[in-house]
Parts: sequence; structure tokens; C-alpha cells
Amino acid sequence: MSDIVVVEQGNEDEGGYVALGCQIAHELGKAYPLHPWQVSFQGGAMVVRHEHINAFVGGALKREGFGYLLPKDKLGSHKEVVHSAVLAGGAMLELFGYPREKWDGERLPEVPKDWKPRQEANFA
Repeated sequence: MSDIVVVEQGNEDEGGYVALGCQIAHELGKAYPLHPWQVSFQGGAMVVRHEHINAFVGGALKREGFGYLLPKDKLGSHKEVVHSAVLAGGAMLELFGYPREKWDGERLPEVPKDWKPRQEANFA
């Protein structure tokens, strides 16, 4: 199980996001143990990142802030958002050649074969 750290509480109208973000982080930790997940909300949209994949993409593809974004108007119920986040986490792991099981912290991500530096579209 990974630690959950609340970095920023947000505004009063964003209070529900803290609980939702913690629930998402908890479920990602259960589904994909020891993977370094980051869950945040920006402007009401949910962003899920894998710390190592995000750093790798920044270095290898010169593309900062890589992660799964679920816009505010597509969030749905808490259960739907948690489910979407767990599916997105698994898809990110597969895309970069990581196993879905417990992570040992040793393996480096792989650049998908059809990706190019500074690519701006078609990431799936």
C-alpha cells in the first residue's frame, strides 16, 4: 500500500475533491501496488499521473505533465471516477511496458514505438 499525502486542500468548493482524490489514490494502490501515483484536481478536472512515467516522458519526449485527464464535465459519480482512474492507470502501465502487479521500482518505462519527441497528438 502506498502513502497518501494531501498536498493542497484547495478552495471550499473543491473540498469534495480531497476525499475523492484520496479514494482514487487508495484504489490505485490496491490495484497496482507500490506504483508511485499522483492524483490531483485542476480547475475541477481530475489528473492521474505515474511519477516515473511522467518524468520519463518529460525527458524522452520533451513533453511535461503527462497523465490521464478527466475533464470536470465528464467526472460523473464518485464510483465512476474511481473506476475510470483505475482503468487509466492500468492503461498507462501497459502503454509504457510496466507490469500491472506489484512494482519493484527497478524497471524503466519504454517509449511506445510510434511516439516521437515533441509529439502533440495520437498518444493512445
